[in-house]
Amino acid sequence: MRRRLKRNPFGIDPRGRAQSVPMIQHNILIGSLPGQGKTASVRVLACGAALDPSVELWLHENKGTGDSDSLECVSHRFVSGIDDDSIKYAADSLKLLREEVMRRAAAIKKLPRDLCPDKRITRQIADKRSLKLWPLVGVFDECQNLFGHPKYGKQAGDDAEFIIKLGRALGVILILATQRPDKESLPTGISGNVSIRFALRVAGQVENDMILGTSAYKNGVRATSFRPEIDAGNGYLAGATALPVVVRTAYLDDNATHAIAQRAHALRKAEDTLSGHALGEESQAPAGPSYDLLADVAAIVPPSEERVWNERIAARLAELRPEVYGGWKGENVTSALKPHGIKTRDVAGTTDDGTRTTRRGIARTDLTKAIAERDERRGAA
Repeated sequence: MRRRLKRNPFGIDPRGRAQSVPMIQHNILIGSLPGQGKTASVRVLACGAALDPSVELWLHENKGTGDSDSLECVSHRFVSGIDDDSIKYAADSLKLLREEVMRRAAAIKKLPRDLCPDKRITRQIADKRSLKLWPLVGVFDECQNLFGHPKYGKQAGDDAEFIIKLGRALGVILILATQRPDKESLPTGISGNVSIRFALRVAGQVENDMILGTSAYKNGVRATSFRPEIDAGNGYLAGATALPVVVRTAYLDDNATHAIAQRAHALRKAEDTLSGHALGEESQAPAGPSYDLLADVAAIVPPSEERVWNERIAARLAELRPEVYGGWKGENVTSALKPHGIKTRDVAGTTDDGTRTTRRGIARTDLTKAIAERDERRGAA
């Protein structure tokens, strides 16, 4: 019998009742002081995702101690390390996930109303492998090392916030864990938008509310009350049930994790869903057509057009590559160009009926500058 991800077994409450975490259409944030069971909690969720052979697992352990190595055999993308290359790999994953969210948004827009009436990915849609809309779970353990990185951190934070806000309905799920919940290493746009939160022991009110949400401490939901070491593995779980509840997470040591990973590998091999890193291939892009966005925009904006509305760029891109850009609107262009340093601005123009007006757009000089800078970086590499 095939297991399909819906709610993930997570632990027990003080009365010994099983507690689970919904995964589909949610993002998860885990935080605590070091040594309080944070990584073990992440491992439980990652193992649950791995046991659903339809889930594509992207696993990033930016501590470098090998806590998640057993799951490498089922991961589409995988890294374990704290060095700059490992941090860059995790940042690249978020960039790829952002592009995947946009691809899925365009794909779901084309689906018939009877199949997708709510414009969100359901299990029925996810199981149609030809659509390439299966659940995608990105795990980022010790994410403070990523978001706090001087070179890659800011863009990684922007990408994660974008994914959290839009990816939920599109089958893209983030699981983030940090031992330093502050605004420098955990951007407020991320902490303020996740729907499920788990706080093991934290140092104070600020850290408590960064993980559990504003006013949690004031309302009596205080992860500061857990005792060091004695209560390791215990935390407040919010968002998975009607009210926050104390949960002691299941404990999977390395041997148990390895056994689960081997079972997950067998399930995926039987359903032919192993991919990317698990097959010895290094994934450079998410599932779906590859494209060069900057080159495509340059192709549809001639040099004579110094400024152009983003809505017109979207329409031209959709005509150029409907399988990639179909359904894009002006806001999709804005989001896609932002990581390349191209900002939108007010652009005066004329509508099809001859009316003069101002709308959001770009300057072609910004586009050519971004292309030149990118090509220079590639040449240096």
